[in-house]
Amino acid sequence: MLKTIRQYLKKNSIDAWVIYDFASSNPAFVNLIGKVFTTRKCFAIIDAEEKIKFLCHIIDVPAIKQSNRSSEFEYFTFRTWQELDDLLAEKLSNYKTIMMEISENGLLPRSSYVDYGTVSSVKRFVPNIVSSADLFQVLSATFSGESLELHKKAALTVDRIKNEAFAKISRDIKEKGYSDEYEIQQFICDKFRENGMVTDSNPIVAIGENANSPHYEPTLEQHSKIKCGDLVLIDLWAKYDTPLGIFADITWMGYVGKNIPEKMQQVFEIVKKAIDLALEFLEKELPRRKVYGYEVDDICNGYISSQGYGQYIVHRTGHSISLGDDDHGVGVNIDNFETHDTRSIINNIAFSLEPGIYMPEFGIREEIDVYISEDKPHVFTPRQKEIVLL
Repeated sequence: MLKTIRQYLKKNSIDAWVIYDFASSNPAFVNLIGKVFTTRKCFAIIDAEEKIKFLCHIIDVPAIKQSNRSSEFEYFTFRTWQELDDLLAEKLSNYKTIMMEISENGLLPRSSYVDYGTVSSVKRFVPNIVSSADLFQVLSATFSGESLELHKKAALTVDRIKNEAFAKISRDIKEKGYSDEYEIQQFICDKFRENGMVTDSNPIVAIGENANSPHYEPTLEQHSKIKCGDLVLIDLWAKYDTPLGIFADITWMGYVGKNIPEKMQQVFEIVKKAIDLALEFLEKELPRRKVYGYEVDDICNGYISSQGYGQYIVHRTGHSISLGDDDHGVGVNIDNFETHDTRSIINNIAFSLEPGIYMPEFGIREEIDVYISEDKPHVFTPRQKEIVLL
């Protein structure tokens, strides 16, 4: 890891990575150092020198020394805030450019972990501070090997469970004339458990107007019956219950009836085409140059807007998928809507593509997962070619 960091610093003419933390609140610190029990401010400074300079309060030294990386640290301790200030002046004043966990105008929340006061304090000694977002992505959002195989496996299993959920809706309609959002949601959760999978929150099963809220979740107290003539959105995500597991996250649409209304079909085709265009863009541009998250969002949402549905876009095109217990990962998001994501789309990362159109009477979304390797997009979640008739 240190070799990768130092190569990145040299390549980008950056003097050091200054990782600030308080009470394990900075993911970059936790990723590099580990989740250690610190009670005061601390700074890890990585530059061209062999050891990491570690500035910490004298009280926290015993806890930090329990870290697996403690042998790589050269410790500089303080007792008072004035002593810390002197240490920062001494250790940082020779640098011209450093990286910290910041983002321009705060537009990348998952890369912005250093408070304004600390950045201002450090700027007294270093004239130029740039974002560590791209490097942090390399260290924390990439995966391959067993994790990639678990992602592929999860993609197929989640897709099969989706098929079983749609089949249950069809059986319910035939047997009793209706199905139920909450029952189908719980059916999916049961299937996750049967397959040794876990999720960070319950899946979405939504009809009609419920589906125009992207994070609608049926509950025991509030849910709707599924009947003939209903458009049904199912969004489900899960990973295998193992430390190396990676989420698969998909959204499919179904319709209860024999003939899909023209308006619904039209909107579905627009959403599907938006994904097609994004994949074509990635196929063409990734082998040629750096591609940024915001560009892919522009492709999808730009197309939807060109078809007259821009006012019905309410979220970004996609989120990162990486190792961890959260379906939304720490890498680049496909976003120029909620944020302006300037992180690069690099090899061995994954993200969702899930453009949606949310009209007053219904919402339609398709969602796939994309994994990048050899400068190409790879999709292991099956595509939806047409709305499923239930």
